[in-house]
Amino acid sequence: MNSIIGFTGIILQGITGEINEEQRKQLTMVKNSANHLLELINDIIDLSKIEAGKVELRIKEFNLSDLIRELEEHFRVSVSEKDLKLSLEVPGRLIVKSDERRTKQVLFNFVSNAVKFTDRGKIAIKALKRDGSVEVSVRDTGIGIKKDHMERLFQAFSRIRNEGEPYREGTGLGLYLSKKITDLLNGGIRAESEVGKGSVFTLSLPLHMKGSEG
Repeated sequence: MNSIIGFTGIILQGITGEINEEQRKQLTMVKNSANHLLELINDIIDLSKIEAGKVELRIKEFNLSDLIRELEEHFRVSVSEKDLKLSLEVPGRLIVKSDERRTKQVLFNFVSNAVKFTDRGKIAIKALKRDGSVEVSVRDTGIGIKKDHMERLFQAFSRIRNEGEPYREGTGLGLYLSKKITDLLNGGIRAESEVGKGSVFTLSLPLHMKGSEG
């Protein structure tokens, strides 16, 4: 799968020679489908591990602010392609003791959804300390979610789509996995949304998760 994604990317960049618009369109479809399938495979593998109780957390101290800045860098091109603005409001250092990779996985899902469902405006990521915990929120000016759809947000294979909105690629597992991971990290997730105005997803984690470092 990675080979398909890599080789189509090389061809699309014109490294192997010029391609016409029809070829570009078809290759882009192949690459997008491969990315979607790879995402689905990875999500199902993660889900099977979590539900079997076989996820080993690696608890250590890390700078959450650096992690958020890495996410900004990762999504810079996607945001630019949609002519969106991405802003950060994070302290220089925000040391957290938790599983860094899993924390990043949850926040990646939040930002990925924000980019996917926002066609104009901005996305804002904010992190702050509270008593014994930290909160990271991802706010967008996207299409928003109907109230009667909110309760299904964190269900497996839930595909939320407002009437009249175009189909958007996705596995339907991202938020479900995010909730499962957050539970493992002794944290919480909350979501607020209004149709036509946007959504806010907030991750809360203990500053110092109990557990041996490793």
